[in-house]
This record gives sequence, C-alpha cells and structure tokens, in this order.
Amino acid sequence: MEQQPLAVIGLGYVGSVTAASLAARGHRVVGIDRRAPVIDAMSRGVAPIPEPGLEERLARAASLQTLELTTDPSALARCRASLVCVGTPVGADGQLVVDDLLAALDEVARFAPRDHVCVIRSTVPPGLYERARRRLARPDVGLALNPEFLREGSAVADLERPELIVFATEDEHAARFCDALYADQSERLRRTDPPTAEVLKLVNNAWHALKVAFANEVARVTLPVGVDPFAVMSLLCADTKLNTSAAYLRPGMPFGGACLVKDVASITTHAAKHAVDAPLFGSILRSNDAHLRFLVDTVLAHRPKAVAIVGVGFKPGAADVRDSAPVRLVHALLDAGLHVTVADSAVLDARVPPLGLDALRAALGDPRAQAAPDVAHAVAGADLVVVGHPCAEDRAALVAAAPKVPVLDTAGELSRKLSEEDRASLAPVVVLASRR
Repeated sequence: MEQQPLAVIGLGYVGSVTAASLAARGHRVVGIDRRAPVIDAMSRGVAPIPEPGLEERLARAASLQTLELTTDPSALARCRASLVCVGTPVGADGQLVVDDLLAALDEVARFAPRDHVCVIRSTVPPGLYERARRRLARPDVGLALNPEFLREGSAVADLERPELIVFATEDEHAARFCDALYADQSERLRRTDPPTAEVLKLVNNAWHALKVAFANEVARVTLPVGVDPFAVMSLLCADTKLNTSAAYLRPGMPFGGACLVKDVASITTHAAKHAVDAPLFGSILRSNDAHLRFLVDTVLAHRPKAVAIVGVGFKPGAADVRDSAPVRLVHALLDAGLHVTVADSAVLDARVPPLGLDALRAALGDPRAQAAPDVAHAVAGADLVVVGHPCAEDRAALVAAAPKVPVLDTAGELSRKLSEEDRASLAPVVVLASRR
C-alpha cells in the first residue's frame, strides 16, 4: 500500500519552499492554502515568491507527480502528517499574531485521521505548544515543533543543506516521524523540549539582528577617525577561534577582567566624544550590571544567611581578580546582609602581584567577606554554595566536600565539567535560570 502523503498547510515563503522541495525529493505532498491565486500559480509551475531554485523544484515535482495543490482543508483526511507553515506576523502590541496558526490547527483537529502528526514550522511565541495541544484536543494526533531557519534568497539551499535541524515534542509517535523525515540529515538533527524550541527561533533572529546592528555601530564609531569599518570587521571575522565561534556564547557570570570592562567603557566614551549615537555599545555595561542583579536575586530567592562562592577569578581557573564578576557578586551579597566566604585555589596559589591572596583581600575589601584556605572550609558553614569561576582543583574539592545545601551553578561549570556521578554526590544543583 502506498504511503499516505504529507500535507503542507500554508504556501507562503516557508510553505512553498518546503512543499516543493519535499515533493522534488520524491515525497507525496498535498499543499493546502486558502488563497486560490497561490494554488493556481504553483499548479502551473510558477513560484509564488522569487526564490532561486523553487521553480526547478516545482518542475521536478510535476514530472514525478508528487505534488497536489488545493484550497480544500479536507484533503488532510488523506495525509499521515501535516507541516503547518502559516504566517505569524507581529501585531501593533509587539506580539506574534497566531490567529491563522490556530485556524490551521482547527482544520487539523477536524479533518486529520487517527495517528496523524502535526508539525508546526511557523514562528511561535513562548507557550504556544501547550496552547496548540489544548486547541487540537486530539490525543490521537501527535504534536511537534520544527522551527525553520530559512533566509530569503537562499531558502531552498537552507532547507536542503541546513547547518541545524531542530524539533521538539512530548509525543514519541511525532518524534519517530521527525526522525524519519530527516533521516538523510540525521547528523544535523537535534531534539529538544518544546519551550526551548519556541524561544530558539526568536533568539536566533535577535542574534542575527544584533550582529547587523553591531557592525553598523562599528561603522559609526570608526568613520569619524578615518578608519575603514569594513577592514575592521573583516579582521574581526578572520578570528574563528574567539570572534566567530561559540566562545563567550554561554550564559554564566557577567563579564569582567582587566580588558573587557575598560575597553567597552573606552569605545562608549569615544562614541560620545564624537557625538556618535551608539546605543548598543552603551548598553553593554548596563546589560552586564543587569545580569549581576539577576544573580543576586537568584541567590536571595533561596533565602540564605551564609553563602560560599567557589571560584572568584574573572574567568575559570584565572588567578586574576581585577574587575572580577564573582567579587562584584560578593559585594552585592554583603550589601544584602549576607555572610560570604570565598575559596579559589588558583588565586591562593598565585605569588606574583597583582595576583594572589593579598590581591584577593584587597578586592574583597570588607572584613565581612572571608577568604577560606580551601573549598572545604568555605562550604562548611554555608547554606548556599555559588559556583563562580572555579579551577579544576576546586571543582574536585567541591565534590569531595559534598555540601548538603543547594549549589547554584552560575556558568554551567558542574554540568559541563563533572561526571554525572560526581554531580549526583552533591545536593541539588540549581542551574542559572532556575529560581523556582
């Protein structure tokens, strides 16, 4: 028996490319769109959008007779799965408008056969997955999210040769469908949970927008002094170890150290001197301060009286405490009335100024903050342990001490660098964002 076709609901930018590409690769596809002119154009092999390679896929699908196009949603009754690709524009209030998406889900709920899988490709706001489950009200229909990362002008290539494919579901039937759909691209396929998938697309595009804004701001601050911004950005992008890699793109402690704070302050001051509006540069330090306040609130949410902070260098394993974020956290917690003890073997082992114990005591600058000789002494009287920027020795010492109080892992040091067995030996390890 021939396998039931896939439905693609919504034949806009994402849907038309998705339907044509799948059909050109031999999948039987039913494209559904309420707009008759779109159905007519695609039926004649005319792309509804100007996208390189799309008409070639439509022609290939026509020769294979694998693409059916209709305005009738009842065609869903013949389909084993539906890929929902309807638009979710932004409204005047800044929120995504999901009316068309919910209407598509209503059609799936009405017409889909048993054991159907509904895969949402549309960009969605946080919380949509649970809302969609309630809207479907069909326990026999599996639901998944499969955010798209297509760029206009290269959408076909992005779909067929992606760097990353993400799906999320709480239904194993839907998971098996997604695994099978992308079986030929399994090395790029990642499964996650629905809330993460919902946020991922929004974060992706915010990141791309940030990069554009950053480059444009570089232009504005360099041109007044006769520097070619293209040359600057070209050289910046040539460093793929730090500048265009995953380095630094990990939530954790605020940035600190002898360079970042002062250099951001310097370029912000330069912009002001030349009357250049550079709000992005100007907001970096404010954002850094906001994250410190977030960490303070996270600590206070546990209502501790005594806190131990393990690792107070400006980055993991560093002996340098100049402009260290963990030290700033110490001061903020002292201001909140807490007793704070710190431990850092890398700092204590350093002998050359401005490093070492004297530098740490000077940085702490408050007799209420104590520098313990080791991790065991630091955590002994604490009712919350905060993991800042520890060296490997201190991570091991923390496991050995096995404090029976919550451990706040601010930068994922424990989850990334300890075994599951070692983590299990500790009391509940609280990840950065868990304040519940």
